[in-house]
Amino acid sequence: MNASYDWRRSSSRGGEIRLDKNAHEYAKQAQANLPDLNVLDFKETDDEYHIKASPREISRRCPHCASSDDIVSHAWRTLVIRDIPSHGKAVAIHLDVPRLKCRPCKKTFTATVPEVDTGREMTMRLTQWVGRRALEYTYAEIAKQVKVDEKTIRNVFDEYVAELEKQFKRETPIWLGIDEIKLKRFRAIFTNLHGRSLIDMLPDRYTTSVVSFLKSLPDKERITHCAIDMWSGYRRAVQEVLPNAKIVVDKFHVVSKANAAFDIVRRKVARESDGGAGLGLKRAHKLFDKRRDDLTDEQYLTVSGWLNNFPVLAAAYDLKERLYRIYEVETPEEAWGEYLHWESTIPNELSKPFRAVKTAFRNWKPYILNYFDDQRVTNAFTESFNAKVREVYRNGRGYSFERLRAKVLYTDMFQKRVKVQERVRVRKQRFEDVTTARYMCLATPMQDDYEIQIKTRVANLGADLSTLELVFDSGKF
Repeated sequence: MNASYDWRRSSSRGGEIRLDKNAHEYAKQAQANLPDLNVLDFKETDDEYHIKASPREISRRCPHCASSDDIVSHAWRTLVIRDIPSHGKAVAIHLDVPRLKCRPCKKTFTATVPEVDTGREMTMRLTQWVGRRALEYTYAEIAKQVKVDEKTIRNVFDEYVAELEKQFKRETPIWLGIDEIKLKRFRAIFTNLHGRSLIDMLPDRYTTSVVSFLKSLPDKERITHCAIDMWSGYRRAVQEVLPNAKIVVDKFHVVSKANAAFDIVRRKVARESDGGAGLGLKRAHKLFDKRRDDLTDEQYLTVSGWLNNFPVLAAAYDLKERLYRIYEVETPEEAWGEYLHWESTIPNELSKPFRAVKTAFRNWKPYILNYFDDQRVTNAFTESFNAKVREVYRNGRGYSFERLRAKVLYTDMFQKRVKVQERVRVRKQRFEDVTTARYMCLATPMQDDYEIQIKTRVANLGADLSTLELVFDSGKF
């Protein structure tokens, strides 16, 4: 979106306005802000500052053959270069740049100006500003501020994210959570279970992608537990890369199958009911999803009324509640015994809807029972985050998965930084009274030359999930 400005135009023609205090300040700072350019003139309109300038230095190297020995001037070209907005106004630099001709290859090209991206017609500092700004604001808002096309903002942001990716340092957790979120397709997400923070999001959940990510983690040997859902790709990836980590099937994914089974029964009863019962059962579905102990007195009366009227619904509700109670026992042996008793009480008419629960326990038994060791590892807290991310993704203007991921991972206000203490083996400081023989024995230091020290450093656990959820709820993401 080029800005045209006729430098011969007078103020009487209406395009130019008198410089206010802010404009005078900006005019004084323009040269300091643009050290590689000679500022020749300065004008102001209602919504823009215009700077006429010439480059102090140019690169005469031919981009086609890399020659710089036999280059001659061919013509002049005026570029309209966008710079960082100031005082709420866009900034356009009208830059006269020579067109050059390379005699060896007989091709012409525009001279390169330091700190100017001639391809995008932006200053380099503007590209950095756009990258940082796009983590906080929509592309449309930035494009309006800068007065460039929204597609240009997106492309600049993609390059900025690629650079951030190289700098992003992950703190490998002791307990790792692996889950997924469906944003058009399934994407794997990784969480720090102790820190309740997001480590990363992948564009897919292929086993090869998960393996590659796990291999990229520094100090991955420190991971003792992995909480996953019941997708075999995650299990294979963890077994390959983290053979010593204990795999735990998250309890949320087990009990959610009981909720789904009950919902199948509820919908079937609603379809077969006469009068307004079907509509009432549909409206009450959120009450049925709650645990019995979490219902208020009024809600409990409503649920009890439906269950008393439909015995099959009451039986399904009882199965759901008793499956939850399995997770209240202490040991894996108790849990398996409770499950076998639960399975034996499934009525024949409910065998089909609850088959998924039985299949899960039969296929994933050791990993489900690993929950009942002394740690009780769970990744259930990410489900609320997943739901809100899906809503943001659906409603976000201009969001691709890559941009949503970058905004979540790289916005500074979301980062969860904590101080951690580490035991470090360091060499003792030498004193002047140490004997010369020992001082010179550098190749084979003695054992008592080392000591253990406690050192403190700041660790980034990733994006704090509670902060993210607050921002999602405020509508300011």
